[in-house]
Amino acid sequence: MRMVRRLLDLAGVGGERVHLQWVSSAEAQRFADVAKTAVESVRELGPLDRSGLQMEIEACALTLNGETLRWLVGKEVSITSKGDVYGRLWAVEKYESVLYNMLEREYQKNLIYLAVKEGRSSVRDISSRTGLGLKRVSYLLADLEKTKRVEFKGMKDRKPMFAAL
Repeated sequence: MRMVRRLLDLAGVGGERVHLQWVSSAEAQRFADVAKTAVESVRELGPLDRSGLQMEIEACALTLNGETLRWLVGKEVSITSKGDVYGRLWAVEKYESVLYNMLEREYQKNLIYLAVKEGRSSVRDISSRTGLGLKRVSYLLADLEKTKRVEFKGMKDRKPMFAAL
């Protein structure tokens, strides 16, 4: 839940829009109270401008469905309770720090990929569209090239140009 909230905060949607409570089918009044609280909370935040956040929302979906994040989440209990392949036991806080760093990195890579897919081809254009710094975009483009999601298409006016695969 914290991971989804953090991802939605990164995207500009706002993690406080997500509510999760476990309620038994025998707890009708509790269900009503939880639903009322969630509705009031989201109503206070106001409507979400989805049109202005379409690419960011799609990047969130790609991130949550990505293999890297699923693998890390799946290994958390094992690594924090039994240890890694070297027998080192990880503190939950340390593991979550790695997980959140990877979450941010994967989200940014997906954001860049979607910007390239919509036709942004230079580092400056991608940076402008995503709000990420030029250095960060360049660094993550190299990673996207290695994983065959984007390719270098050549130079135009002494600027590298990229395309989505």
